[in-house]
Amino acid sequence: MADDTAAAAEARQLSVAAADVGCSYEEDRPYLLRFLLRHGATFPEAEDAVHSAFVELMRARQPVHSPRAWLRTVALRAFLRQMVPEDPEQDLADRLAETRVDWHTPLQAAELSDQQRRVLQALIELPFKQRTVLAWHLDGFSTAEIAEAMSMEKAAVLQNLSRARRTLKQQLGITDRRSAQ
Repeated sequence: MADDTAAAAEARQLSVAAADVGCSYEEDRPYLLRFLLRHGATFPEAEDAVHSAFVELMRARQPVHSPRAWLRTVALRAFLRQMVPEDPEQDLADRLAETRVDWHTPLQAAELSDQQRRVLQALIELPFKQRTVLAWHLDGFSTAEIAEAMSMEKAAVLQNLSRARRTLKQQLGITDRRSAQ
């Protein structure tokens, strides 16, 4: 009898957790996709990685304290595992350097302007750490949250963010407003 009660309680807890993940999936999926697309993922690669992250969240035996950050970390790792080159001689950085923006669905293609496409292409061309820090920042995470999620010092996050912004300005031909005055 006690085993039945414990099993029923565990089943209720799992169904509540599954419902929470379901709500999170509907709510967070578009943002996770965008996060991975900023890392150079194609739309199908991003969908696979996001799906894998939610599957791992469902399987998590312990509560996840910061699900938004956890999902981004797990999804990014899933995407990077997909990117392991078939030819071991080829470096991951080489593949990322060859990546072109090709992630949109027909609806998103209609919504993206030429300027947005240029910005996304410039984002993909950033060095990995700068691109990652900037993607976290663009998703609304604070520097402290980014530092914790990426196991970096806060100063390193700020430095990578600054370098990413400076590089993007150079690539996009944006001049500093202060120097124009």
